[in-house]
Amino acid sequence: MNRARWLGRYLRAEAAALAAGAVAMAARALVLLALPWPLKIIIDNVIFRRPLAPSVVAWLPDPLTQRMALLDWLGLAMLGLGALDAALVYAGNRLFLNAAQRVMFAIRFDLFAHLQRLSLAFHQNRRGGEVMARLGGDVRQLQDFIAALGIDLLPHALTILGMAGVMLAMDWRYATLALALVPVLVLIARHYATRLRRALRLLRDRESALQAQAQEVLAGVQLVQAFGREAHETHRFGAQARETLAAGTEANAVQAEFGPAMNFTIALATGGIAWYGAARVIGGALSPGQLLIFLAYLRGIATPARQLAKTGRIFGRGAVALERVGDYLREAPGIADPPDAVAPDHCAGVVTFQAVRFGYRPDRPVLHGIDLTLTPGRTVALVGATGSGKSTIAALIPRFFDPQGGRILLDGRDLASLPLGWLRRQIALVTQEPLLFQATVWENIAYGREGAGRAEAMRAAEAIGIGPIVAGLPEGFDTRLRERGLGLSGGQRQCIALARAMLRDAPVVILDEPTASLDPETEARLTDALHRLTARRAALVIAHRLGTVTRADTILVLDQGRVVQQGTHSELLAEGGVYGTLWRALRREERRDTLRLVAP
Repeated sequence: MNRARWLGRYLRAEAAALAAGAVAMAARALVLLALPWPLKIIIDNVIFRRPLAPSVVAWLPDPLTQRMALLDWLGLAMLGLGALDAALVYAGNRLFLNAAQRVMFAIRFDLFAHLQRLSLAFHQNRRGGEVMARLGGDVRQLQDFIAALGIDLLPHALTILGMAGVMLAMDWRYATLALALVPVLVLIARHYATRLRRALRLLRDRESALQAQAQEVLAGVQLVQAFGREAHETHRFGAQARETLAAGTEANAVQAEFGPAMNFTIALATGGIAWYGAARVIGGALSPGQLLIFLAYLRGIATPARQLAKTGRIFGRGAVALERVGDYLREAPGIADPPDAVAPDHCAGVVTFQAVRFGYRPDRPVLHGIDLTLTPGRTVALVGATGSGKSTIAALIPRFFDPQGGRILLDGRDLASLPLGWLRRQIALVTQEPLLFQATVWENIAYGREGAGRAEAMRAAEAIGIGPIVAGLPEGFDTRLRERGLGLSGGQRQCIALARAMLRDAPVVILDEPTASLDPETEARLTDALHRLTARRAALVIAHRLGTVTRADTILVLDQGRVVQQGTHSELLAEGGVYGTLWRALRREERRDTLRLVAP
């Protein structure tokens, strides 16, 4: 798939509309060819009273005996051609603009769907603002590019070909001289188009970086304000904006040179060609009307060149957008279904890690030979210092990443052999910071299972025991949440996330520090909800609070990506070691939290 080939698939879907637009523009090209001819006849036959050409004698009044009738007829013809030109421009513009709009919608839809299928590694390595710039601005540039191809380039190209043919038929020597201007204009256009595309690519990259920086800072504006870093972020934004401004100024300079270079070349050539044509009229080789046709056609040939200079920015941005959007569409999902994947009829929920090794970079391993087993009805807790690999283990089960060594099995089948969609439907995930959408509470809960409605969401909330908490919201289950659940407490957000996981009713539950950011009182209220969620399911808990640790059936202690201790809470406490150190640290932290709560 080269830079532009992928676009052909979307253009073929609009073949009918594009073909109709092309027909309208081709008809317009014929109208543009005909436009100067009534004026030629007025000059040669009405004013100078030359005899009509034999080919039109039968169609037009005789200029010798019906001079005014001929003039009236030619005036009406010019009016009719002008009206027809306007109608064809309207029809062609509507067809191409609507087709370009539909192409933009299809590209944006497919790009959005494709981005969701790409691995977490892809998204983690790119700033959100950059992705949004391609999904938004770049796709819009493609829409303008497609419309400009049909509205500006196509009719002008057809007109040039037609005018060149007529001029060669009228006087091939004079036509050759006049058409010698075309390759000169093409060379100038290519030179500036290359420079402009390079400048616009740099500008677009810097605009994307600027947008990404703004999005990042505004998303974390609470942190910025908390640390009083507004001036620092303004300075950083200004530095990036100045780089963007410099790139824009360079692109503007190239654009500014483009038009005058074309216009000067056209003016120089037009003067020479007009002088030579006038000399041929004086010598009797051309009629005044034929010279008018040549000069009108010469202007018609120069018009696309001027138009290209005016719309060069659109074509330059479109070429850059083709590259940038194409780069993302060519990006293959790092995690995909195997070709022979078959979904099992049933999932018991037994997850087995066998000597699993993994690293986000090949030269920096995070996990070293991890062995663990999750079985229904039992909870396995992972504890360890920050960076010990707890969240990485949790991310491997839904195949957000694939291990680089060893195997992960679900009911004895390698995860890599299972359909990805089926696998993830067997897992319910609750994170430390649950993501909530701008929708009602019940819609956020129902997000856990496709097709679920309000009644199912309410039953899930009651089943997990958080119905009274939701009922305390202003409009209960119909309370509309703001972005990311702003306005709710951490406990309320986590309640909604737990109800969502309950509704999913998956045999495997992963709890990634679900109570780490909650105060002890809120954690106590959610402990029963967590217990109900994990009952009869295979549960993996990344533990931070003591309550979660002591309730687990098995505790794995991680240290630098290795399991260094394993057992129940009492067994590990008696053993001491790393777990004993972590336990004492957790006890001190919880005492501090308790003191803060009771302090006056």
